[in-house]
Amino acid sequence: MNTLSSKVRLYISLGIVLSIILVSFSIIFSGVYQVYYNPASLFRHDFGNRGEIEAHFDERLVNVAILGLHNRREDNTFGEVYYVDTILIASLNFDRDSVALLAVPRDTYVQIAHTAEKDRVRQSYSYGFEAAGEEQDLSQQHEEGMRYAVDTISKLLEGIELHYYVAMDIQGLQQLIDSLGGVYYEVENDMVGPTPQESLQAGPQMLDGRGYLTYLTYREEDARDDLNRMERQKGLLFATFEYFQEVGLFRYVIPTYAAYREHVRTDLNFNQITALALFAAERLEADAIYDFSLQGEYFAASEGDNFYLTLDQDSKEEALAELVDHGRR
Repeated sequence: MNTLSSKVRLYISLGIVLSIILVSFSIIFSGVYQVYYNPASLFRHDFGNRGEIEAHFDERLVNVAILGLHNRREDNTFGEVYYVDTILIASLNFDRDSVALLAVPRDTYVQIAHTAEKDRVRQSYSYGFEAAGEEQDLSQQHEEGMRYAVDTISKLLEGIELHYYVAMDIQGLQQLIDSLGGVYYEVENDMVGPTPQESLQAGPQMLDGRGYLTYLTYREEDARDDLNRMERQKGLLFATFEYFQEVGLFRYVIPTYAAYREHVRTDLNFNQITALALFAAERLEADAIYDFSLQGEYFAASEGDNFYLTLDQDSKEEALAELVDHGRR
């Protein structure tokens, strides 16, 4: 019986090791290439279940629901039911390196998905959370909350498919802003809150996490101030994007996300999140962000001081048409 010489065995072992290294590098390179040069390949989706508006979207567009969650607890941890305090739809076009942002007023009166109830869209999360029942564990209750919220928003927008969602509670946002050193912003007017810590003076300043939240959540005494508040929020978010790009903070988003991910709910995987961070840092320019808002009129409920907003149908159709057209620019 012939046996292999020690030199032949060495060559065979080296060949196996080199093959493993080459395969590993190929996999790593492929992943890096996708994340950096071809992010659209990480977001493939089909349109087999199109709505009326969705039928007009190109496959290269990816729609992401960006939600800010608030439960009015001081610690604001993922321990109880949430309200959807901020609603933005980001439609990303990787071919044209552009994003269309559609802001949805949180007071919009809608039919809550999977129920026969009508309420503010901000309440949609709580309906899902409670429908799951206390017999479910907390993660399942929050999962149902997200499902109800995303489906309600999609229904409101004429069936636009929201391919992914990212939701963050305000405590996590406060910690994120603090960890990145704050955001420079010029506050337009004095904002007087219940305490000095929840108030801001007008003028240019570095907003820490507490100040950032104060600006985002501040509401005038008029209970119908949702539309003005929404415009202020978008102004701060645009300024945050430009500031992060200017000082290079986007490169810290991924390690920061890993540290604060207990405050985040998303169905994006890590490679997709990395691709979005690199897209924002390297390829997206401020003048390639298109901004749309839904408008409407308030009406008072029959009982109490609750106000609800009914969307103007012409305004909604125009905003949705702009959102669709963004993919063709």
